Amino acid sequence: MAKDKTTEAADAVTVVVLKGKSVRHDGEKYTQNTRIELSPNDAERLIASGFVKTLDSVKEEMEAASGQEVSIIKADGQAMITSDAPSVVKSESGEA
Repeated sequence: MAKDKTTEAADAVTVVVLKGKSVRHDGEKYTQNTRIELSPNDAERLIASGFVKTLDSVKEEMEAASGQEVSIIKADGQAMITSDAPSVVKSESGEA
């Protein structure tokens, strides 16, 4: 017995196309950062292939990445910048 459209929509998984990827689904092309409603089977296959992530997982990653603090202190004509994030800025010597 075939599913009706209402049941299919309820089973749909919202995914987001990952950076640098594109997906062609049902004759339409979706580029990076585009949301797509897919069947659970299609979503699972594309997640395993590394082309999409579920919208929920993208939201969780964004929430985990937020909340960083930066402080700038000026004293004696010099500025000191501190952050609670891991250091990614390298000094002139190349050391982090």
